[in-house]
Amino acid sequence: MPVEKELTKLIPRIYKYNAENLGLFFFVKGQLAILPTMTLEQAITKYFKFIGSSPDDWDVLSARTTYNRMQTDFYQCGKNETTKET
Repeated sequence: MPVEKELTKLIPRIYKYNAENLGLFFFVKGQLAILPTMTLEQAITKYFKFIGSSPDDWDVLSARTTYNRMQTDFYQCGKNETTKET
């Protein structure tokens, strides 16, 4: 039986997040890649401004938690899992 590839293990994790969280994650990743001196909070605030959200709707702490959780899920995929080889 073939061993599952690391990339295919990532796909179910991607689907469990909604489009807004995926947008936040990749927008922030792009901002931090382009401007390495930018803080995570600044990038999240820029995302909220970009999507046209009002400052009353912003919850930067929650967005930061979501971003960190997604980063852990995406980049730690398969590292803690054991593969069954037969």
